[in-house]
Amino acid sequence: MTNPRPTPPAGSWWTTPRRPSHARLTLVCLPHAGAGASSYFAWGAALQPEGIEVRAVQYPGRENRLAEPLIDTAPRMVQALANVWPALGGNGACALFGHSMGALLAFELALELRRRGTANPPQRLFLSGRNPPGTPLKKPPIHHVPDAEFRREIATRYGSLPPEVLADSEMLALVTPILRADFKLVDTYRPTAAPPLETPLEVFGGTDDPWTTAAELDQWRAHTRGECRVRLFRGDHFFHQKARDEVIAAVRAELAPSLRAETGRDERLPMFPVLP
Repeated sequence: MTNPRPTPPAGSWWTTPRRPSHARLTLVCLPHAGAGASSYFAWGAALQPEGIEVRAVQYPGRENRLAEPLIDTAPRMVQALANVWPALGGNGACALFGHSMGALLAFELALELRRRGTANPPQRLFLSGRNPPGTPLKKPPIHHVPDAEFRREIATRYGSLPPEVLADSEMLALVTPILRADFKLVDTYRPTAAPPLETPLEVFGGTDDPWTTAAELDQWRAHTRGECRVRLFRGDHFFHQKARDEVIAAVRAELAPSLRAETGRDERLPMFPVLP
């Protein structure tokens, strides 16, 4: 009989790039497909002075968890994240940010935490670069196609495989299974049937993102009874990286009320307009 694989400790699910001396709020960040926790390392330094502790989620099978098996379905990933949430979310105020696949997981995680009656659910969701559940796919699924075609489609659709990676057979052998698992997760995703959340939603999009439109992003409003605001930033699907400072500034501004509640002071943090 094969022994069951041990459950990884909760702490292996995230890393904290910069830990504030006194954290007033925890921001849990979920990476996009193919990415790991390192994609949010710069966020930790930017938000540390405000007392915001960034916890960058590390999915299994990449970066410092490379030896662990990949998770290739949304229900399994959400269940795993919900299981570690009591530690991941911290004991105080918390919020969730997810980009693309990460936004999908953030939304489903919020639903699962509500279903479980979790004591410290996220107070705000930042859903970035992802249309709401039920939006028709703009391209056919690709997770099942042969490697060469799969990598070609990734490079064509997203431009996220640089030439040096495409030319390196060892690097391709490393990243292809990660991308394939993540794209299977997205391709096979089926929304959970559940009433709308009460949690406020901040929806971010790129002005030149071929995978979303402002009208489609606005349909997130149907998924919450709370406030829902849509902001557009200049850029393509990876606007959260290319316009990182503007995105972080918008996140900081939206979290300002929670920070004031923690201190009891009106810190007069600046608000940032929606970009055209």
